[in-house]
Amino acid sequence: MNKNPIQPTGFSERIPSLDFLRGIAILGILFINIESFAYPNPWSSWQYGYERYIDHNTRFWVYFLTQGKFYTMFALLFGVGFAIFMERLQQKTNGLKAMDIYARRLLWLFVIGVVHAYFIWDGDILYHYAICGLFLLPFRSMKSKNLVLIILFLASFLFIKSYENVTNRKLSFVNYTKALNKEESNRTEEDKKLISSWQSRYSIKKPDLSEEIEVPKPNYWQGIKDSYKHHNVHKGEFYYQSLILSSLIVMIVGMLLFRTGIFSNYKSWKYYWIITLLFVIIGLIINYLRYYHWTYEDHIPNTSMFKGLLFTFPKEILGIAYILLLNGIYQKYLRNISFKVFTKIGRTALSNYIFQSILLGILFYGYGFGMFNAFSRFELLGFVVAIWAVQITCTFLWLRYHKQGPLEFLWRKLTYNSFNKSVT
Repeated sequence: MNKNPIQPTGFSERIPSLDFLRGIAILGILFINIESFAYPNPWSSWQYGYERYIDHNTRFWVYFLTQGKFYTMFALLFGVGFAIFMERLQQKTNGLKAMDIYARRLLWLFVIGVVHAYFIWDGDILYHYAICGLFLLPFRSMKSKNLVLIILFLASFLFIKSYENVTNRKLSFVNYTKALNKEESNRTEEDKKLISSWQSRYSIKKPDLSEEIEVPKPNYWQGIKDSYKHHNVHKGEFYYQSLILSSLIVMIVGMLLFRTGIFSNYKSWKYYWIITLLFVIIGLIINYLRYYHWTYEDHIPNTSMFKGLLFTFPKEILGIAYILLLNGIYQKYLRNISFKVFTKIGRTALSNYIFQSILLGILFYGYGFGMFNAFSRFELLGFVVAIWAVQITCTFLWLRYHKQGPLEFLWRKLTYNSFNKSVT
């Protein structure tokens, strides 16, 4: 008979800096996620949401400072959470049962993510994280130096991909130039197709503000059917192929950072602020170059191999820099401040992530207010601030009566329920 059932981590055991960082990431990721609800093609540098020059500037600053950075923060913190979870579980029970509990935790995160993807927003990332969490298991007991080698090994594939992309782009440009230099009467159909395709991709474009755009998900049932077409989890595609390697790299970086102890005491690094400053400077420079080109010079093909390789990990580098900078700032200046807005948001990160999607769906989809493609990029910033206010208010009210968010409670209950029953 098991008289000492395994209990989840107590609230007094939480590391405050991690909740602070999660809170920042949850609020920050809204800058990018809102565009997926508001526009038909949110990634376009010219097509939707551009009424004035300020909209292009807004797009540049939003992408320069936020695109992919808060996703990177989440992935890194997921790796940190993995390391903490496994370490504390193994202190409470034997290795096999710890693995069972962890697997159950990932299973329910996967389920929550799939429900989110199919019934609320098809941009969900949670089920992808759950699968990445399974891939992390072989690395949990590896020495730190071996984890560094694993990171370099995985990164090499993405560098090779960047190399191939630039090489193919240069080859296409050479073929385009050859076709363009031919007399028009001597051009083959393949030449004409090549010229048309290249000029369609690399030309200065302007938005058609008179274009009629159909509001997506006119009713909730249609929204579910659209999500069903968009996602292929039911066909066995359990993660995003384009993100799997970068996600794993960042999560393993999170494991390494946790082992150094900086989330409990940043002074465990002798030169913490110098290292952090270097990451911030390098990250800002690379991201400035990357997103300036993507925003203002997207019509100019990048045929520079140096830039192609430099732009392989822009958001990951700056995302890690944000983690280091904010972690240090919290521990040095904010730890003892009583008004812990970001910490409370971080404690309810899962609930707030889903809550954001619900609010955005109500605002922009047809089954809600249907304000799809109705506002410029600059005007969306007002919605971001308003949603922050709603989330912060609701979180404070909820935590006044509860110790954790509703989905956090459900997730813990599902994870530990079967293990807290007495067994013979």
